[in-house]
Amino acid sequence: MQSHYNPTEQTWYGECLPSVLNPAAGIGRIVLDVLARSPDRVIQINADTGRQTTCGEMRRRIIRVALHLRRLGYRRGDFVSLACGNGEQVVPVLIGCWVLGLAVNPLAPVFEKADFVHMMKQTQSGLVFCDPANAGVVREAVHEAITHGAQLFAMGPAAEGVHRSVDELLEPIDGEECFRAEYLGDASKLLAMVLCSSGTTGLPKGVCLSHAHFVDGMVFSTDASDGPIFNFSSLFWATGIFAVMTSLLHSRPRVLTSKPYQPDLLLNLIETYRIENLFTPPSYVSTLLAHPRTARADLSSVRQWQLGGSRVPTEMTLRLQKLLPQGHTRSIYGSSEIGFITRNDVTVQPGSVGPLTTNVQCRVMDEDGQPVGVGVAGELVLRHRYMFLGYLHNPEATANALTEDGFFRSGDIGYIDADGSLYVVDRIKDIIKYNNYQVSPSDLECIIQRMDGVKQVCVIGVPAPDGSSDLPMAVVERKVGGGGGATPLREEDIVRHVEGQVADFKRLRGGVRFVDSFPMTPSGKILRRAVKQVIKEVK
Repeated sequence: MQSHYNPTEQTWYGECLPSVLNPAAGIGRIVLDVLARSPDRVIQINADTGRQTTCGEMRRRIIRVALHLRRLGYRRGDFVSLACGNGEQVVPVLIGCWVLGLAVNPLAPVFEKADFVHMMKQTQSGLVFCDPANAGVVREAVHEAITHGAQLFAMGPAAEGVHRSVDELLEPIDGEECFRAEYLGDASKLLAMVLCSSGTTGLPKGVCLSHAHFVDGMVFSTDASDGPIFNFSSLFWATGIFAVMTSLLHSRPRVLTSKPYQPDLLLNLIETYRIENLFTPPSYVSTLLAHPRTARADLSSVRQWQLGGSRVPTEMTLRLQKLLPQGHTRSIYGSSEIGFITRNDVTVQPGSVGPLTTNVQCRVMDEDGQPVGVGVAGELVLRHRYMFLGYLHNPEATANALTEDGFFRSGDIGYIDADGSLYVVDRIKDIIKYNNYQVSPSDLECIIQRMDGVKQVCVIGVPAPDGSSDLPMAVVERKVGGGGGATPLREEDIVRHVEGQVADFKRLRGGVRFVDSFPMTPSGKILRRAVKQVIKEVK
């Protein structure tokens, strides 16, 4: 698969293919139909318990969730917050909501209360799902953010006066044997999911995606096999969502675990369940390659290993490839608004993220908004067959994100060479990607700026030692006298102050650097790119 260029339009195109499934039908109807075709086939494997779920059982759970939620009064267009990690009942809940036309906002289960509150204020969800481990903080967020209250269900036992149990929604219910999902209208405009996406100025925006977008998406290729797939991603990540969709739409068993990544755990899962397709961020592969067991592990089942979420060093891809006797590695580049933009394998040129994926178009624009030719760098603007529906309750941000002819302004600088391979060389946006999490510099800057002794602060991303991720670093200019008086402000003071207020993935793993002054624009703004260059040169 290669990108091809139309010189008249100055536009690059990925392979254009019709969808095998009908995006107009809506996700719920399609999933229930596919599951009914092979009721005895295993569709989900819980590696923590060994429990296997067949297509028939999964279909029954989805229907029960939908019927119970309908009885509780939930209808098309209502919002749902889903603050859950990977568990057996997450998929029935997700698809059950979609069967009714509910819009789901997946949230990272490790969020702090402020992160939950920010998104819940936007969605005003009447229905919230959480894990037992985060039920307390989620409940506090619900009370603070949602004006008219919400039903809170936990993926575990009920707690009287705190939350109900999802098990209530899985009880037998009248009508489940003859259930038929209704048609909910134009699936290209029907809101399925609101993903969190950090912009250049702080807290996440809600990226609205349609049912058709997910039905049409192609990530885990089914050309090579129909065997087990796996990743650690929860539904907060696009990779987690597309793994679920690949499993359901192509009847491929999906292995899940609620445990965090460890090299031994990943190797055990691959060997035990003969995983054929998997996705990991490059930081996981970095630790895996350094693990003494990896060289002798049996990875012969793997047909495709995809990496993405942050920079994927060429050397890492090549080293991983050598461990896969029957498979190959691919790196992917994408965004919440478009989905997956490229896929590649180890045969592409070093440094490239590969050709455009199916049904994606790309133009490269200069600073004046004019398209440039082959091999010339500029901002990447992109279009998918089923574009995102805008940012939730934010028409100004939506308008600013799109060109007049409907291409999405990615904020990334790159170029496409004569062979159709895309190279991403810089970011207009300042978002830091740490282990596939997006960290807003301004979010951390606001916290640090409030400290005594801080005159100015600029948070930047610095490469991890293995090149697999960016690490948040605070560059600080002290006030004269430092630290509010006798004791100068120290690195450990700032690190400890930040750690006490943010989720783990936002910590200052890149450390703190002190400077005498910042490079500034004539209008008085810190030149962030110049700061990055100074730090790079000093190192």
